[in-house]
Amino acid sequence: MKFGSQLIDEIKTRIKVSDIVSKKVKLAPRGNEFVGLSPFSNEKTPSFTVSDEKGFYHCFSSGEHGSVFDFVMKTENLTFKEAVKKLASYAGIKIEESTYKKQDVLIQNKIKNLRNILRLSSDWYHYNLKRELKTNKYLQEIFKKRNFSDNVINNFQLGYAPKRNDTLYNYLRSKNFSSKDILDSGLIIVSSKNNEKFDRFNYRIIFPIYDYFSNVVGFGGKALAPNQIGKYVNSPSTDLFKKGDLLFGWQQCKNNPMQKDELYIVEGYTDVISMHNAGFKNTVAPLGTAITTKQIICSWRISKEPLVCMDGDEAGEKAAKRIPELIFPHLKPGYSLSFCKLPSGEDPDSLIVSKNFKELNSSFENKLLLVDYVWNNLIYGKNYNTPEKRAELEQDINRLLSLINDFTVKKNYKNFFREKFFQEFRFSGKKIQSNENKKYLLNKNVINTNRITERILVGTIILYPSLLNDISSNFKSINFFNEKFNTLKDAIISLYSKKKTIENLNIRATLLNSEYKGIVLEIIDKSILLHAPFLKNKSNINLILERWKEYLEEYLKKKDTNIMKKEVNKLLTKLDKENYLKFKKYSLNTKKK
Repeated sequence: MKFGSQLIDEIKTRIKVSDIVSKKVKLAPRGNEFVGLSPFSNEKTPSFTVSDEKGFYHCFSSGEHGSVFDFVMKTENLTFKEAVKKLASYAGIKIEESTYKKQDVLIQNKIKNLRNILRLSSDWYHYNLKRELKTNKYLQEIFKKRNFSDNVINNFQLGYAPKRNDTLYNYLRSKNFSSKDILDSGLIIVSSKNNEKFDRFNYRIIFPIYDYFSNVVGFGGKALAPNQIGKYVNSPSTDLFKKGDLLFGWQQCKNNPMQKDELYIVEGYTDVISMHNAGFKNTVAPLGTAITTKQIICSWRISKEPLVCMDGDEAGEKAAKRIPELIFPHLKPGYSLSFCKLPSGEDPDSLIVSKNFKELNSSFENKLLLVDYVWNNLIYGKNYNTPEKRAELEQDINRLLSLINDFTVKKNYKNFFREKFFQEFRFSGKKIQSNENKKYLLNKNVINTNRITERILVGTIILYPSLLNDISSNFKSINFFNEKFNTLKDAIISLYSKKKTIENLNIRATLLNSEYKGIVLEIIDKSILLHAPFLKNKSNINLILERWKEYLEEYLKKKDTNIMKKEVNKLLTKLDKENYLKFKKYSLNTKKK
């Protein structure tokens, strides 16, 4: 790659500022940033901060501030060109040495022109949608059904392409853009028969696609009529747009204050938006193609272990199975993937639209780490009852290990596979499934409903403390299974007792500035809305109160039943006459419950 803005952008995409700074400064995480002792001044209290999200460092003691290039130049006394070369080498980018040419200026001007075309087109599509939604009943119904609210429309800058074939083309021509530049932007198609020019997108919902620096570089379009050719259409590859490089939803993740190191990788545009609506703000998708190595490496900038959630169909399973070998050469300590399996024929969007949150949550709860996912794929549905077949399995394992470049990661994978191999075939080559394994597999498919219910009972009070005016005694009397929740409950009741009327933000802020901050953030994380959608109805406090009471009633019933069952099991260990009478009484009560 030649020197220029494209090379600079590529380095920024591949490298985190913290990765480079941490080679010289010991950094500690603080919120979305890192902090450490300044390399530019002699200080005892850390005042040096690094933000990967914003792409810069800042030293409060010395006033030094800049990008990753500035840091390398100042700490190693290098020129800008030398710093670029060093960082390019670190990022694995080969630089083509070339002299400065007039042609380079022309290329930069063209790139600037294309960006202007795409930005104006995105605004034009968005304006069309806003206008169309005022009168178009069909479009209104689609957006209402999918829960595409005004917030979603604005956050994702959704648009609408009209039915006519040349409306966008004519609009861009009126802005004095040439047909050549409009064609190069990927927004029009030229007929090979009569040289007629027509819009690539017509009668579609438009999804703008951004690069990693918040520039619109392309679009995806979803058909609005059932007989349209191509349910989804994407921009073609251009000087700015490469499908395999980008992730839809990245812009929204980037703008979302991330409290958790989590990221969900789904298949499509609507999956991303539905997940976003359900509280999973950090969700991205490849652009209508199988996920690429570069997309996974970029996803690691948000989470060290993204959760891959492909559709629950044959194509989705095949796409997921291709990923491990794709990413094995790029694995490094601490960075990996996990996988979840959705119900057959479902995707995140369909589950959320149908309000089937239980199945979605179950899939997330039962996720598999990359190493377990690979092992399961190796042995699933196969019989290794002969030395030859086990040798074939060993050969497959060695082939996978050879793909891993990082020595430490390879060593640990090798140890894992060796242990698994021994456990599975330690007796005559027959696959063993111990009682413990069976119990584990059964438990993997069961959602811990008590834990979820307890989280809702406490989380509702944290989010809406005014409910305590009606249910403080009910809340106080709950004896949670989770002792941390009991401690937190006591703290809340104590706060309430001191001040009978509590404002929402006051109690939440008090807890977040206390020793309970960690557990409170975990409880009121946005994913709580997946289990308890009624918490979204901020304006209907009576509904929230009613639902909370229902959860409490159900929780107490289950708890009483579980206690009875434990007592029954104790009685059965010594079934004399006295215990038999107690047993009959408990059994009768259990049936009634």
